[in-house]
Amino acid sequence: MIELIAAHQLNIMLALGSICGMTAFFSLISRFISVHRKASLIGMELSAMVLLFADRFAYIYRGQADSMGFFMTRISNFLVFSMTIGVIFSVNQYIKDVCTHEGGSEKVPGVLYVNDELAAIGILLIIVSQITGFYYMFDESNYYVRSPGFAVSYIVPFLMAILELSVVLKHYRRLRKKLFVPLVIFSIMPIAASVIQLFVYGISMINICLSVMVVIIYIFVLMDMNEFVERAHRVEMESLRQEKMSMKRMFDQTANAFVAAVEKKDPFLHGHAARVADIAKKIAKQSGKNDEDCEKIYYAALLHDIGMIGLPDSLIGKTDNLTEEEYEIVKKKPLMSWEILSSITEYPFLSQGAHYSYERYDGKGYPDGLSGTQIPEISRIISVANSYDAMVTEKRFRGPLPMQIVREELLNESGGQFDPEFSQIMIQIIDSESRELLDGTDATIEKELKCEKYRDNVTVGIPISNDISKLRFKCTAFDKDKGTALPSIILFESFDRHIHSNAKSIEAYKYYEYGELWFDGHIISTGARNTEVKLTENTYVYSRSHRDDMETSDSAATADKDTAEHFYEIVMGRYEDHIKLQLRSAESTVDAIVALPSKSKLSFLGLTGENCCIYDIEVEQTEDSVKEGDIPRIAEEVSYIDRLSSDMPNVQVDRNRSASTAAIEIKDWTQLRFHSMSLPSASLVWDCPYIVIYTSEDKKINGKGYHEYALIKLNGENENSDEYAENKFTMRKTEVFTNWEDWKRLNKDGVEYEVVLLRRGNRVTLDSENLGIFIENITRIRDGNKKVYAAITGNQVAITDIRIQ
Repeated sequence: MIELIAAHQLNIMLALGSICGMTAFFSLISRFISVHRKASLIGMELSAMVLLFADRFAYIYRGQADSMGFFMTRISNFLVFSMTIGVIFSVNQYIKDVCTHEGGSEKVPGVLYVNDELAAIGILLIIVSQITGFYYMFDESNYYVRSPGFAVSYIVPFLMAILELSVVLKHYRRLRKKLFVPLVIFSIMPIAASVIQLFVYGISMINICLSVMVVIIYIFVLMDMNEFVERAHRVEMESLRQEKMSMKRMFDQTANAFVAAVEKKDPFLHGHAARVADIAKKIAKQSGKNDEDCEKIYYAALLHDIGMIGLPDSLIGKTDNLTEEEYEIVKKKPLMSWEILSSITEYPFLSQGAHYSYERYDGKGYPDGLSGTQIPEISRIISVANSYDAMVTEKRFRGPLPMQIVREELLNESGGQFDPEFSQIMIQIIDSESRELLDGTDATIEKELKCEKYRDNVTVGIPISNDISKLRFKCTAFDKDKGTALPSIILFESFDRHIHSNAKSIEAYKYYEYGELWFDGHIISTGARNTEVKLTENTYVYSRSHRDDMETSDSAATADKDTAEHFYEIVMGRYEDHIKLQLRSAESTVDAIVALPSKSKLSFLGLTGENCCIYDIEVEQTEDSVKEGDIPRIAEEVSYIDRLSSDMPNVQVDRNRSASTAAIEIKDWTQLRFHSMSLPSASLVWDCPYIVIYTSEDKKINGKGYHEYALIKLNGENENSDEYAENKFTMRKTEVFTNWEDWKRLNKDGVEYEVVLLRRGNRVTLDSENLGIFIENITRIRDGNKKVYAAITGNQVAITDIRIQ
């Protein structure tokens, strides 16, 4: 190793010296280093450069006895010895700057000033040695020769390095690693090189080590500077972000305050704009918009109705029974919104969204009568969000519409009032977020109820399903002077799980009442096909949660019957179209069986009464379920498929996908023809046949290894999953289509459906055109299954005469 360095040291010196010169230049032009630190860096880099070049010249001119050699060897060696101290002196100045800034010292450590004095002494000794030859001399051939005092030349640099190391170690906890490490190495390496240099002649170990360490210090300073700049940039960006967020919050608060001031004109509009904005943002996000676009759509939706401030108070919130003149005034609202928002020139999308938010996709809107994609996308999104919120919130002339009706309206107006893409997204949002609303299992039951007159108040409906549940409560008389409390139950079906009495709400919520039942066995059958009631005296057993100790039970038994607190329990379950109830009280147990009009009907139990305070109401969902044969049948099964079958058995789907045909393997070209009839209870456009494309090891839907690729509803909807396949769905209305009411009527009368399935490798294409609804769905299967099947299912529909080609 020593021989290799000796052989190439002149080249090494030239390279390192050049690097030191370049780093000095880079330090000079740097804009992010303090003046004092820049001066110390330049000093150590230039000192190192001169040191190496001087040492190189000393080697080159040694042994040359001419005048040039005479002067070059003496000048070069003088510079070598003095620049060694110069490098360490410059590093000393660098450490001073580090200590007062990164090191946290209020003043420069005194030791470093001692180093300055040592440096001066060292230079003085070098000058003296030039006269006395104390450090070195030259022989008659002009060769450099060490003198007896040569070792003394290392004492000053050695002491300076030791003192610098002590200062660095003292401040190590406060220094960043990129500053601490190179300074420690710089102090140690030259010391080690000095020891080696004492025993090695002809190799400038100290000079090379010093120069290498100067370059390393520069590199680490550069790295630290980069980190500092990045950190400063992050702080600046965070500051800008906070400022931007502050401006956004201020804009948001200002906009909301302005909107709230306008909405105060009509209590039924309170919060409407904010809800529309939230819904619009959801639609935008689900359609694939980035965060910035979603924010734009949010604020455009928030302010789209700001022109309401220019409407007469009598017209705000009024949408029904408008005169022609009033309607013309209302039609100016988007123009007034546009005029107000157009002054916000930094956000032109605000005025654009407001201007066209009342346009219709079919061109029948206002103010400009634009259609299709002529309407700005932001306005098409706002239109869907605005209409959705208008339907699901209470108005002065009606309550909120059931979610089923809202969903159907969005579907009906797809391509009419609404952009089909965004109305479909809104439907998907409803399906994902409001599944319980659609299934009628969303509301929370009250804990307390007061009924002075019969049916004054009724709890929200408790679903009666295949899983057995228990309802428990306590009851006392509302007015003790009027006698005994009389709790009772109402069995019914409703979209919103509530009792309805006026014709409009009965129609809107599809309310249907099956009957009323009391704890004494009295029953009123309204819409049930049949009922059977059995009363058994004194068989009540307290449930665990209502069990009292014997002393309390005995006291209650002897108390006045009209004023005592009574415990009640109802056990309920359902199998297909039969409900079984057991009403337990202290005096008796009532066992009742109720036959519903059909399997497709929903069933809820509402708790009410007369002259009673009902409290501590609780519902327990048990792990038991009603099995076939648990409820004796008291009415014949209602079947709409009692006819001859064709290629496979007929199937009646009473509830959403509750039944389906056997698997039909899709091979090349497959045609399905079948007769479909919506059940009498069907009332929605999606009460129709569906096609499921799937695979499973046992060929069954939800069977072993089940993967669902596509679900196509033949009313033009899809619930395709992207987990195992990629689907491209297309739906359009042909000239044969009239309206959705005709669609529902024809489906109830019965329709011959035709569906064609075509498979090519991993691609399955479904084509269907029935009653003016054209559907094409292309499914690309990603999981590599070779066997792919189709099955016919649906919701509240009877499928018969199934033919496969």
